[in-house]
Amino acid sequence: MRRITLRQATREDWPAIQRLHLEHQAAQGTNYELPDLFGRSIAIALVGVEASGTVRNCIYVETIAELRFVGCDPKATAFCRREIDGLSYVLKLHGFRWLECFVPRQLKPMIQKPLRRAGFVCVDRELAHFAKDLRGKA
Repeated sequence: MRRITLRQATREDWPAIQRLHLEHQAAQGTNYELPDLFGRSIAIALVGVEASGTVRNCIYVETIAELRFVGCDPKATAFCRREIDGLSYVLKLHGFRWLECFVPRQLKPMIQKPLRRAGFVCVDRELAHFAKDLRGKA
């Protein structure tokens, strides 16, 4: 088995990353966007490299904004919903591509209509959600 070493991706790796992305999309039959891996919304981008220097893969961590609410005042929440376009604009200026809002399943019937009016789309059926809690011991 070839030894693969992970290292920070560089701009010189970009053509290889783009080629790998296209190959991956063709193999899976998908059409996912490849973000600018050197922009502000990417926390880290690593490439897997063989000893020869050939880039074999790339993994990256994208910073995604998550909308959270604290407090139960319905008028205040409604006001926040009206300001979501301005908030979205500021996030886009900072390089974010997504604004997520995770809702406990038991609250979904109550919150889905206001979120839809604010431009959110429920992706329950499209995506499986996996999480790793980084707050505990390593």
